Amino acid sequence: MGLTRTLTQTAASLAALLTAISSGASEPAKGDLEVGDGGTGPFYAWDSAIPTGTARILRREPFMPGKALVEAAVSDRVLYSSLGGFDGKQPIFVSGGVYLPKGKRPKGGWPVIAWAHGTVGFPDKCAPSFNGWSDRDTQYLNNWLKQGYAVVATDYEGLGTNGPHPYLMIRSEARGVLDSVLSARQPYGLSRRVVIVGQSQGAHAATGAALMQAEMAPSLDLKGVVLTGWVGQMRADPVKMDEYDPWSILILRFLPTHVAIDPGFRPASVLTPAGKARYESFRTTCGSDAMQKFIADKPISRSLFTVDPSSLEARALPYRVYPRLAFKAPVFLGIGEKDTQTSPRGAFEGAKSACALGTNITTKFYPGETHGSTVLRSQVDSISWVRAAFSGKVPPGGCEQLRFPWEQKG
Repeated sequence: MGLTRTLTQTAASLAALLTAISSGASEPAKGDLEVGDGGTGPFYAWDSAIPTGTARILRREPFMPGKALVEAAVSDRVLYSSLGGFDGKQPIFVSGGVYLPKGKRPKGGWPVIAWAHGTVGFPDKCAPSFNGWSDRDTQYLNNWLKQGYAVVATDYEGLGTNGPHPYLMIRSEARGVLDSVLSARQPYGLSRRVVIVGQSQGAHAATGAALMQAEMAPSLDLKGVVLTGWVGQMRADPVKMDEYDPWSILILRFLPTHVAIDPGFRPASVLTPAGKARYESFRTTCGSDAMQKFIADKPISRSLFTVDPSSLEARALPYRVYPRLAFKAPVFLGIGEKDTQTSPRGAFEGAKSACALGTNITTKFYPGETHGSTVLRSQVDSISWVRAAFSGKVPPGGCEQLRFPWEQKG
């Protein structure tokens, strides 16, 4: 939503922003409530040195029955080492889940679905390994397990564990996805063969992980990528300060990201009292209720921000954009024609760009399906596509025939 518009930057807004940021401040204290830290318990803390080198599991435990997946023979919560921060270079630890299918492990290990989840909120307590999966995602992941695939699911940096969640920061997300698999391979008997599957925020993460896999995890054999709710290109508009602008919802939810870039930045420094109240609703809840109330109330942007926050996003945008969309592995892209959160047109244009760079991309449109409903609807097609991907027999995606649905007639 709003991510397909072009962000411009003015000197005046930049000057106002820099006035609002205390760039010389020290690192935020451990357990920073303003960015949503806390509430997940001791499993998610790690006070020892973080191992360097290949990612490894630091701690694991079985999920309680209510959080396990019924199609899994093993459902474990894990804490693993990784690299993160806005630039993806800082030693960190990340939480997530590992789920093994029922039956006998095949020779060479379980083939892996690396699952990158959609937006759940930025408080630690929203981490799926702590808060559980939605009914839709529970069904979706169980369906992959029934096909005989292990599912490895990162929470992403700063969800579950302390520290700001670098929302839509491409290197942090990519590392989180790839290191979750690398850390689990030996302890859980996983294959090198991986298909990365992502929805919404997770489609952004899956794209980054696929495009940077050769750099970050060359030991993995990436067989394919499945995307739904995909933002085809990372662009953004300036905020319309004198009217209601849906883009301002994401600006509020992005604010902890800017603490990852500049530890001296405080979200409250750019918010009015009304903005702080809205931010508090996002800081203390998970899911979409706060967003739906925001949409219903339609607050004017100037009532939320003390300065035009467009310059914040101008500074963050280089860390959000993808590398060139030249996927080395084949891609399945499911686009819901009624998706109002990520633009179907934007996903289509991203597919065209990937095609032009030589990607084998299968693009399917789903009439009547929304941002959320496309996930399960598309799985009817992606299950057979993934089976072909693991066997190395994905047919050409038909880039030459790729047309946007409203252009196919006449």
